Amino acid sequence: MTLASVLKEYRNRYNLTQQQLAENLSVDERTLRRWENRETILNDMGELRRIAAALGVDAEKLGVAGTVVIMTDEQAEEILRLVWKLIKEGRVYEARTIAERLVEDLQTNALHPGSYQHLWRLTHAHHAAAYAKAMNTRNSEIRYPLASYAEMEKTARQVNDATLLAIALTYEGDMHARKGEIEKGLKFLEAAVNTAPEQDIATKGNAVQLLARGYLKAGRVKQFERFMARAEELAGQLTDEGITQGQYGLKSVYEEYAKSYALRGEMQKALEYVWKAQQVPAYDKHWEIVLKTTTAMALVRGGEVQSGVDMAVECVELCRKFGTLRLLERIYSVQSDLERLRRNIGQSSATLREALDGPSEY
Repeated sequence: MTLASVLKEYRNRYNLTQQQLAENLSVDERTLRRWENRETILNDMGELRRIAAALGVDAEKLGVAGTVVIMTDEQAEEILRLVWKLIKEGRVYEARTIAERLVEDLQTNALHPGSYQHLWRLTHAHHAAAYAKAMNTRNSEIRYPLASYAEMEKTARQVNDATLLAIALTYEGDMHARKGEIEKGLKFLEAAVNTAPEQDIATKGNAVQLLARGYLKAGRVKQFERFMARAEELAGQLTDEGITQGQYGLKSVYEEYAKSYALRGEMQKALEYVWKAQQVPAYDKHWEIVLKTTTAMALVRGGEVQSGVDMAVECVELCRKFGTLRLLERIYSVQSDLERLRRNIGQSSATLREALDGPSEY
């Protein structure tokens, strides 16, 4: 295939404009247009290798076959930034493909393989790939992100990086909890809290918040409340995103509170925390979808059924469009709530009818 055909195929697959793809590739839109129209033929093997990595495609598709082109640290860092940018924009399908390719490239075409710098970079790549997979999979496929987090744990131990190890343990625990293995998940999460460096607020707070979530799933409400209070305290001290890439902070803490109140049917409190989360910058597409699914849960469980269903339908469309399939689990829980409500109403209606008219004769 040619560069022109690969670029056009990519844009068609993800429904992107030339401007959007140009931003992905860190080139001028006019340059991209000339490539697509074959007005400019790119022969620089290093640049073609960089573009292939940014698109998440085999370098051979761009004519790099037979040429060994090593991925530099700078190129790997550029791809990592792109992956997290796409995640924040809700473009999870793209993020997952590119991150998986980055992991493969670092395992096969890295500069100084096995060195500390290589393993450290590979650990970050595992992190990005695992997170994208986690957002892009339903619970039935949780083994895929879990395997990536396990790989992250292994390389984090090799470079002896407590921060990266704590992140891996945190999400391994969360993945086990998603599978229903609550106690196993809690062991990973408790280990993560103990491993995270005290001075690394983002890593420590993220582990504390997800441990609180695990305690709630285990029915240990007092521990949930205690650890959430600590997570909120730590989030209030954050001055940047840290290694959690904006996935932990006051926004995530408020959303966790909102979700917990939604699950208890306390709609007003849930919606208040949704509103608080919306006020915390930056309000990107990822968080828009997260908070809409939380709102749908709160509305239905709080008795505002029609409004909740309307929101849930919108969420289904957004999740499928952007690839945030993990959040579909919340909408399936909304559907389960509606089914349970329908059964309860049917039974109550039959009881009342019998009281009014007497038992039915058959």
